[in-house]
Amino acid sequence: MSHYRLDGIEFTEAHEEFQNILARAYANKQRPMCLCMADGVELYIAYAHERYWLKRMPNSGERHHPGCESYEPPAELSGLGQVYGSAIKENLDTGVTQLKFDFRLAPGKSRTPALASETDEAAKPTSIKASEAKLGLRGLLHYLWEQSGWQRWTPATESRRNWHGLRKALLGACAGKVAKAMPLDEIVFIPETFILERKDEISARTAKSLACSDNQNRFRMLIGELKEIKPARFGHKLVIKHLPEHPFYLNDQTYKRMVKQFDAELLLWRGIESSHLIVIATFSINQAGYAELDNLSLMNVSSQWIPFETAEELALIEYLVAEGRSFSKCLRYNLARTKPLASAVLVDIRMPLALYIAREGAGDESADGIDGLIAESQTASYIWDPKQPGLPFEPQQGKPQIAYAATV
Repeated sequence: MSHYRLDGIEFTEAHEEFQNILARAYANKQRPMCLCMADGVELYIAYAHERYWLKRMPNSGERHHPGCESYEPPAELSGLGQVYGSAIKENLDTGVTQLKFDFRLAPGKSRTPALASETDEAAKPTSIKASEAKLGLRGLLHYLWEQSGWQRWTPATESRRNWHGLRKALLGACAGKVAKAMPLDEIVFIPETFILERKDEISARTAKSLACSDNQNRFRMLIGELKEIKPARFGHKLVIKHLPEHPFYLNDQTYKRMVKQFDAELLLWRGIESSHLIVIATFSINQAGYAELDNLSLMNVSSQWIPFETAEELALIEYLVAEGRSFSKCLRYNLARTKPLASAVLVDIRMPLALYIAREGAGDESADGIDGLIAESQTASYIWDPKQPGLPFEPQQGKPQIAYAATV
């Protein structure tokens, strides 16, 4: 558990006055120090869902100890570097993060003007403006997963890896985030864990929350685990785990696009029974009181709720978990799936180590891409072979046994 210091007082999240300490610091605009390093690393405080949350400062993830909960691998090892500063803008003074999306949050047609014909010289613009990176639904889900810390695994957290813990962490990740002047935690809907003995109480809260979505001027956003896809009288419906009485409907055209675009995710979900499939989607409540999806994305996660893209990545995750290793999963955000990317970063050794996967039949272009990433990266790297699983790096606190620059 991380240790913090404020006004000469050292404390952890287990401290009985933890929330009161943060409340006073929040009111006085003070910033606690994370004590994972000798000199400490500054944090800031956000408030949402009637509690205070400690957040790492922008671009400070690398300054934390690799074993610290606030440690973040370099942006170069994920898709974060592509969108940070444009789609994600953090304000140090207010603690508010502005997010820009490439999907709509309200009904209506896109206002993007049509391009002028190449033969229509009069209609051609006299200047162009550089396009700005924005978060897609998958990019937003990756961002919230990373902000919640659930892309990270340590053996000590195993008992807390359940839907209740994930929901709490994701709601905390939404704190202090704003999109189009709307607080993200007012847009996002995440179902509560279903408990039979409290069925009526939970159902009433869910119905009340969904009723707040009955606004024709904006969409809400769902984050949930897909339980099944069923045919409906018109189109199909997604049944979300912990939310069986409130299906989300989609028309035939949207369903066909989903099956085509997310065929890989659906095949992995169908073939790996221990895995989960996460849905992030925008939706509205129609006049009959039912939820209709507008835009959606899917993400596979392991039984430990760690995102993965391929069977090889899942094999690496399961190997690291079985070996009792601590690591951080690298997330793609908006990057194309064809672009090579580090799969994970080991954080239980003296210095972080980026892990890449050797994929059979990936071709020379993919191999050259990995080699190029390793050559340009400031982080030590290792290429993991699923056919010969194993790592020459043992968890340790002292001097590593072999050079970190080793690659295979």
